[in-house]
Amino acid sequence: MPAPSTTAQRVFDIAMGLIDEVNESSGETDTSDTREYKVRTLLILNALRGELFPYSDTYEQVEEGKRPIVDVIQNFTDFIQLDDYICQAVLPYGLAAQLLLDENPSAAAFFQQRYEELRDKLAAGFPRSSESITDVYGVSTEYNYFSRWS
Repeated sequence: MPAPSTTAQRVFDIAMGLIDEVNESSGETDTSDTREYKVRTLLILNALRGELFPYSDTYEQVEEGKRPIVDVIQNFTDFIQLDDYICQAVLPYGLAAQLLLDENPSAAAFFQQRYEELRDKLAAGFPRSSESITDVYGVSTEYNYFSRWS
């Protein structure tokens, strides 16, 4: 399994894009308009990381009866110890929802709903590959091949 490579800054950047807080001329997300969001971001990401960790491909049960926890995100340059799919496709929606709660409740509700949809898809498990089905009974008739009947 590849090591996680998404930083807290990357999740913040994606969330700022979702809530349309990217500087139109420079494309920057660290501006005076986003300063308040950035101050709250690490606290929110640390709360969400615990909720999403059991769904990550980085989750490992270390000791029977002990619940493992992912490392605390201390800086924006820290790699988030969740798989990159969760960091880039799920976390930004949760972050956007929490950042907009007071400022824009209807947008926050949209982002929260999307976050919950994506989180619930994670609960269904990892994508699996398909494999052929073997006929274990060895019964061969003209009707079990699902082709046209003549």
